[in-house]
Amino acid sequence: MRFVRELAEPWGLLLAATSAGAAWAVQLPVVAAIGVGVTVLAARAGVAAATRAKPAAEPEERALPDVEPGSAEADWLRRAEAAAAGFESISGSLDTGPLAERVADMEPVVRETVDTLRRLAGRASATGKALARVDLGAVSAEKARLTKDLKTADDDDIRGDLLQSLEAVQAQEDVHTRLSSARRKLLAQLRSGALGLDGLVARAAELSAATGDSLLDTTTIGELSEQLEGIRRGVVETEEATRRSLS
Repeated sequence: MRFVRELAEPWGLLLAATSAGAAWAVQLPVVAAIGVGVTVLAARAGVAAATRAKPAAEPEERALPDVEPGSAEADWLRRAEAAAAGFESISGSLDTGPLAERVADMEPVVRETVDTLRRLAGRASATGKALARVDLGAVSAEKARLTKDLKTADDDDIRGDLLQSLEAVQAQEDVHTRLSSARRKLLAQLRSGALGLDGLVARAAELSAATGDSLLDTTTIGELSEQLEGIRRGVVETEEATRRSLS
């Protein structure tokens, strides 16, 4: 409790001792002097506990961007989530053995990969909405007009204004280019990740059907982990790359 901690504060104890000493110096009985010290200590602790600033609250985690319903990214995310559910189903159906152990170890990585794909899908939707705010046709037309006017301008002030306007239009075009490139990369990785998880599930199902086969060795089972790690690494690298390009 905060009150108990305040009782143990060195300055509070010193103040209480000083007060008790002062009471004893004016010839109060020892018990009464001690009572004065205790009262002072308790009062000081109570005031400090009530007035001490509370620690700052932890900043809330930023909410993930919503995935636009009916969009391409929503479709790929749904497919990845279905693959993850299929993988979990296979894991739960396997008999005890090396394959069951390896598949169980892979489940958290599959979930982590889908979580990353979910963030990528949200970012793809956010990027698409930002793209919709830039009318590339109008920007291109304005750029062409400004470029033409700049060629015929013979006044320095007018040329300066035209150049400034052209820079502003060029900035919009550059933003559109970066957003378009980022969205293409995000959608490509969402497609690759979802199809990769589909392939992982198919391979796991194939191996589960061959659990009694003597050819099923640890190397064959290890291929599952390698396949999943390749998928996971790809989506993580895409997330980092798009974050850098849009920051």
